[in-house]
Amino acid sequence: MTQVIPVTEARKNLLKLVNLIDEQYTRIDITKKGKVKATLVSPDYLDSLEETIYTLENSMNDIREAEKEIARGEYVTLEDLRKDLKKRLSKHAR
Repeated sequence: MTQVIPVTEARKNLLKLVNLIDEQYTRIDITKKGKVKATLVSPDYLDSLEETIYTLENSMNDIREAEKEIARGEYVTLEDLRKDLKKRLSKHAR
């Protein structure tokens, strides 16, 4: 949940806002003259965002390659995978 408050209110209620962010894992946008100029978030939330960005940045080459493989028809459907697994399991059961 995001709250938007003016900087004057944030200044008056900073301790309450810090406690709210800590307890409710929320985000508070602080405005100055009606425009958002800063955002307060919990360190855990920020860490989560940074981890997501890192993961996406380091996965984009793999994602692009997978998209090319799909376009070339180089993929296995879930149905085919299930058939293959069933066949392999029946061979080992003998």
